[in-house]
Amino acid sequence: MILKLERKAKLTAAVRPLSLPRGTAQVRRREVCHVAGRGRVTTNGRVSKTLREVELTVQQDLVCEARLYDHYNSTTLLCVGDPKERKTSFQGDSWDPLVCKKVLQGIASGELNDGKPPRVFTKVSSFLPWLKGTMKSYEMPLTVGTSPPSPELIHNVTSN
Repeated sequence: MILKLERKAKLTAAVRPLSLPRGTAQVRRREVCHVAGRGRVTTNGRVSKTLREVELTVQQDLVCEARLYDHYNSTTLLCVGDPKERKTSFQGDSWDPLVCKKVLQGIASGELNDGKPPRVFTKVSSFLPWLKGTMKSYEMPLTVGTSPPSPELIHNVTSN
């Protein structure tokens, strides 16, 4: 999901923009990343009331290929979380960002969401052309003193 803000966000110590990956730069195996979310902490537990963060290590693709067989595609997915450790993102954390060295590298996927690492993340770098094109399509010039276009207008312009 991409959201367009009505106005610029106020940047604070807690609110900062994330950088997108540059070109074909890839996350490396054993790189330590962070994911934050409000997902479940236990199998039958409730969704967390507070934002929680976990530090996870990028794994070899073979680790996820062994669990997902034909459903793991290393071109579009990242395998994250050490199977020897008992920490991962979990149910309710889908769509949460995976940040490595202050760069958005992944988005939590619903695959391998059983509470056991590793977890599969969508690889942001694989979708940069689509992401940048979509973001650009919402850049509509505004004249001084006018309001942003209505959601209906945006929908009609992007649907045609």
